[in-house]
Amino acid sequence: MAGRGGGGKGAAGRMMSLQEFVSCMQPLIDLEKAAEISAESETSAKSLERRGCVIANLKCTDAQTGLMGKTLLEFQPNKGDVLPSHKFGTHDVVALKPNKADAGSASLGQGVVYRLKDSSITVAFDDIPEDGLNSPLRLEKLANEVTYRRMKDALIELSKAVQTGPCANLVPVLFGEKAPMRSKDAMKFSPFNKNLDDSQKEAISKALGSRDVFLLHGPPGTGKTTTIIEIILQEVKRGSKILACAASNIAVDNIVERLARYRTKLVRLGHPARLLPQVLDSALDAQIHCFYYVSINLYIDYI
Repeated sequence: MAGRGGGGKGAAGRMMSLQEFVSCMQPLIDLEKAAEISAESETSAKSLERRGCVIANLKCTDAQTGLMGKTLLEFQPNKGDVLPSHKFGTHDVVALKPNKADAGSASLGQGVVYRLKDSSITVAFDDIPEDGLNSPLRLEKLANEVTYRRMKDALIELSKAVQTGPCANLVPVLFGEKAPMRSKDAMKFSPFNKNLDDSQKEAISKALGSRDVFLLHGPPGTGKTTTIIEIILQEVKRGSKILACAASNIAVDNIVERLARYRTKLVRLGHPARLLPQVLDSALDAQIHCFYYVSINLYIDYI
């Protein structure tokens, strides 16, 4: 495992400027979004079904309240015991429609796939559909436009050249306009995890001494996540506020689980249907609901 500060260069050996990066990424995001929408915007529901983007002729077999107020609806096939072949997966955004509705018709509701079995599919809705649940239904897989909108919004903010906030000094470093800065002296710390090896301790010391950016890399199984957890704990001890991100929900949940062992105050952002059950208590929705009910009980006691 090794760590270093600094950025990288493009294929031509020159750092890409901020505006070049934004100009390059914006059309690529649009192309990716258009391709995903095009693949799922066939005019015929039958055509969508053949491509695995629709599960048709379903019946609602169960309705429960869970996941901090979400409505969980379970669907099973009207004919047979097994769902037809499809391309649905957990965490997909789906639309619920009457089985014979046109492809472009309004949906009864939109939700997120929470559980998927051979014989059933469970979807989490913010609100339970008011009617239509007693008739044959179908689920349509949707492009998640929220992700694309957030990426575009982030690029727009980046193009304005961030002048304030925690990223004000980071952006010029990432685009090669400034050299990264770090302390010349090794940062001493008292580890929370007493089982760290020497390479992990060295990486943590360098990370704590880096003012802008620190890159930690190494093959699988070399203890990168363990090192990251220690860095987060040390920064929290310093009084820093930490935003921990990862490439997947599972990776973020792994960080949450490990931090929870140290009773660290944290909030897990994300739709409850996309989180592992063991981290749901850390979810933003769970903490809001807890605050809501505590406030109601305090008010009742007061009156």
